[in-house]
Amino acid sequence: MHSGMIDMESNTTLVQCYPAHEAIPDGPGPFPAVIVAHDRFGLSSSIRGIANRLANSGFYALAPSFYAMPTSVADVAPDFMRPVLPVHFGDDDEAGADNAASNLSDERAAAVFRQAIGYAIGRAKVRSPRGVGVLGFAMGGRQAFLAACRNADDVAACVSFYAKGIAGFSTQPGARDSPLDLARGLRASLLFFYGELDTSIARREREAIRDRLTALGKDFRMEVFHDAGQDFFSEDLDTHRIYASKVAWEASLALFRRCL
Repeated sequence: MHSGMIDMESNTTLVQCYPAHEAIPDGPGPFPAVIVAHDRFGLSSSIRGIANRLANSGFYALAPSFYAMPTSVADVAPDFMRPVLPVHFGDDDEAGADNAASNLSDERAAAVFRQAIGYAIGRAKVRSPRGVGVLGFAMGGRQAFLAACRNADDVAACVSFYAKGIAGFSTQPGARDSPLDLARGLRASLLFFYGELDTSIARREREAIRDRLTALGKDFRMEVFHDAGQDFFSEDLDTHRIYASKVAWEASLALFRRCL
């Protein structure tokens, strides 16, 4: 496996337009592709590590930064004194991470996802006859679900870890619709993971998702781990739960292998 940062925008007149971490399995390929959407802490080492794990399991993985904003060369000189938003925040900088997440609009996230999907599908190392997979955590889990709704022809599988606001009970600023309102056009197979001890996500949120997708006849599964809480998959936090993480990861890989 080899990995590193790339720019998903090929126009060389732009600087840091769409930065992303790319991870490619060893071998000639082509490989099925998975887009990884980060949580509020951004494109951290943890998220890059998840992309690398996917590559080690035989998937081309692309983890874009949803916080980096396009900057043209003409803008660099006059604005060089302007603070640049980091592409990731440390675990000890919750205020910075929360502020960045609250300022990420659904429109900006959708544009980044479209760029990522188009870039991945166009890579010679990628095999995408059925489409790509999307995988997201917390804030990124909600955006992954939205991407599956908005890019139904290109997204074949979606895995969402402890996403808030899919049913519209807690949405990010700039959201115009409840993501669940867009579910009718979904074609992707879906997998949701939640922790029963996660008090930031109401049970009625999970029930609303289950009821709506069942009524629409969508292919989905929801797993609620009773001994896990918020961010149970993050190895860098005290909330990490080994058993729940292992089960969820194996199920995620199984879904991607089945659908991609």
